[in-house]
Amino acid sequence: MRIVVHGANGKVGQELLAQIDEAPDIALGEAIGGRSDLPSARFAGDLVVDFSAPTGTLALLESLRGTELPLVIGTTGFDDSVRAQIEAEAQRRPILIAANFTLGFEPFRHAAIQLARALPQARIIVGEVYKADKKPAASGTTQQLVADLSTPGHTPDTEIGRVGDTPGINTVTLDLGVCRIDLTMTVRSRAAYAAGALAAARWLHGRPPGLYSNSDMF
Repeated sequence: MRIVVHGANGKVGQELLAQIDEAPDIALGEAIGGRSDLPSARFAGDLVVDFSAPTGTLALLESLRGTELPLVIGTTGFDDSVRAQIEAEAQRRPILIAANFTLGFEPFRHAAIQLARALPQARIIVGEVYKADKKPAASGTTQQLVADLSTPGHTPDTEIGRVGDTPGINTVTLDLGVCRIDLTMTVRSRAAYAAGALAAARWLHGRPPGLYSNSDMF
């Protein structure tokens, strides 16, 4: 399988290129730096992996018109209008989009959901720590966890931290007063996101058109 990487100049994009170079079953079809490089892109591959920015993903969708290339999207920060465009595009090609491609994220997420269901009286706090230059708003990972753990009349609190070059620490705390349960997922390097995206690419290749998520892989 030949993979086209969009956002190849970014930190996760660079990890993707390194892991593709070492993978026995994957080859690099094309490395596209970003949105400004799309007009000259050939899309010489079997699948596209996107780790860019919301505006870059929108431009990518426009550039892919007329093709049926599968698409793995690791970009986050989309508003409802962009998500609607992604859903419409999924009628023409298989698209897998995820807030967090770390291989352990789905088990982490499901463990948090099960604990929240078992302990509805608990106060829930969803926390994150990422690199200092990441925007201060909650990440896509935290937004997903908050949505997953919300119940009518009860939305989890959030704690947002930005420290150094932290690749990612995500936490879910269930506070019962007399005790508390802490779930923590620590990403050691951005290689974790690249590895998960390649696993998603392997899974998505050959699927029919539709909108998929990480949970479909498990």
